[in-house]
Amino acid sequence: MTGKRVTITDVAAAAGVSRQTVTRAMNGMSEITASTRERVLRASEELGYRPSRFASNLARQKHHSLGVILATLRNPYYTDLAADILDMAGGLGWQTTIATSENESEIEVLTSLTSQVDAVVGYFEAPESEIARAARGIPVIFIERSATLPNIHSVQLDFDQGMAGLVEHLVATGARRFGMIDSRNAAGTYHPTARRASFEKALATLGIQAPVVASPESLQSAGAAFSELHGRHPDIDTVVVFNDMMAMGVMQQAHAMRLRIPDDVRIVGTDGLHLGALMSPPLSTLSIDRHAISEAAGDLITAALEDALIGSSSRVVVPSPLWRGSS
Repeated sequence: MTGKRVTITDVAAAAGVSRQTVTRAMNGMSEITASTRERVLRASEELGYRPSRFASNLARQKHHSLGVILATLRNPYYTDLAADILDMAGGLGWQTTIATSENESEIEVLTSLTSQVDAVVGYFEAPESEIARAARGIPVIFIERSATLPNIHSVQLDFDQGMAGLVEHLVATGARRFGMIDSRNAAGTYHPTARRASFEKALATLGIQAPVVASPESLQSAGAAFSELHGRHPDIDTVVVFNDMMAMGVMQQAHAMRLRIPDDVRIVGTDGLHLGALMSPPLSTLSIDRHAISEAAGDLITAALEDALIGSSSRVVVPSPLWRGSS
């Protein structure tokens, strides 16, 4: 490949693997097969790729560290995601520091982490310019949010495609009158979420409208929101909920109201928590592939630290319906 520097991305494409797999192969790490390592090394030799010293150190030295910032660890979704990120980072030989923004602002948390880690991944709501200033030059990976500034990258979730498949299946199997329980700030402020926007977009293509009640993200609050929604619209036969934890609260309240699930009302969450399978009936959900998120984040971080990214880059993960007994 004359005329330009061969990058790890070129090797990954030639070998048909991810950049993380190239890093593992080049540094003799475990978790890949001998045949995969041989294929990577052959592609590297043919292309004339020479990994940077920093990239080699990134894979080998334990002191390279990843910071993870989550809103909370009280929601099982975040703990499951944290576990997948830990697995990804461990496979690359990185240490991981996990922090939440429950008791401090995310900018304060990010500022404190920048002196300890080489990159940060997580959920952020603050303005992107403030995050860039607080990051002080280290790569930041947004989850479920777009990025535009240099050295800030993103793993985005395509809820439009996921919700379209979810709604189409529900309608095809008899759903007619939809409602939604959306998420709002516990302090009372409410801004319609991206999940709501995708849900309403999917319904609009079928000429359907749906009432929405917003609730803080807790079992009890979501149950109260369902009582409000059902009280206003007792003919609703299908309720889509912002996340699985809230959907479990909706199911509890529906049982308390002696509604049969799914005969009287179908309930569908969003997240794909394993806990949902333990509900009665098991909770259907628009499942988010947390492993894919963590792998995409690791891919972006590795490339950013090797200066293989220009500007702001993104990866997309598409949620997919997981059908269980509640729908």
